[in-house]
Amino acid sequence: MSWFLHRLNIILGIIAVIAVVAVYSQKHMAELTAEEIGRIESAIAKQQADLSILKADWAYLNQPTHIQPIVDRHNDVLNLQVAKVEQFGSFSDLPMRPQQRLDTDALDALFETIEAGEDPIGSLLEGLL
Repeated sequence: MSWFLHRLNIILGIIAVIAVVAVYSQKHMAELTAEEIGRIESAIAKQQADLSILKADWAYLNQPTHIQPIVDRHNDVLNLQVAKVEQFGSFSDLPMRPQQRLDTDALDALFETIEAGEDPIGSLLEGLL
């Protein structure tokens, strides 16, 4: 019997060592993953800061007070003209909205069933069940 217990102890010891190595490797992989997540989050924060600066620059550069001197300087090359109201069209050019036709017969039937004291939604639900 002691031979069996001796071998069982050896096997359990080997299993315990393997389990310790596996747990340590999992811990190490989790730490590496956490470091990588930290690097990615800091890169995202930097890119968001850069994006906010670019948006501010874009808003400044698109101000009419900034663009008008450039247009005036290059007006002979660009040959820009002021847009006229007639270029955009008129309301008469727009198609009329199609008329919506209500199904008055179906509405009358619905109101008749409600006035009769019946619940049309309840009858639909009972028909489904």
